[in-house]
Amino acid sequence: MTLRTALALGLCALAGGGGAAASPSASLALPPPTLRPAPGWVVVRPTRAEQPGVYASMLVAATRRDVAVLHPFAPFTGLKRLSSRGILVWATTIGRGRSGFARIKWPPVLSAFRVDHGWEGQPAPNIQQRLQFGAVHGWDLDVRVYFATQHPDKRLLQKAQAELRRLLPPSD
Repeated sequence: MTLRTALALGLCALAGGGGAAASPSASLALPPPTLRPAPGWVVVRPTRAEQPGVYASMLVAATRRDVAVLHPFAPFTGLKRLSSRGILVWATTIGRGRSGFARIKWPPVLSAFRVDHGWEGQPAPNIQQRLQFGAVHGWDLDVRVYFATQHPDKRLLQKAQAELRRLLPPSD
């Protein structure tokens, strides 16, 4: 099984909760969340040749100094290369109108995210994952924020929240 297939299946499994899981090929047709541009941030554009690990239904952005993490995007090895002040935002559209998805506030509020200090597949012990998934405007989304520290300070959290405020749900 390729990393791309494993990732797609993992996202479907996270969604769980009673709706029929979308197949990896079906998830390719879903529109991604988008992000209003901001200085200091880089967004990965999905392309087969240059970014085979990024699906059309995904949005991946990182702080500018962490561009190396994004090219090529390999989440479980790339996160090891985040700088000490680095942030990676990863948002994926995983379905539409499925049961078991609670509505979430939009734009996402970082303080409402689940904080994972350790998880299966964690690439390094210093990487913290924050996760929120739910329904927004009928779309089922998985939004994650990664820090290269288990203890992000107030400025780092504010920078991540500012990026989340620029996040837009998929459009029809």
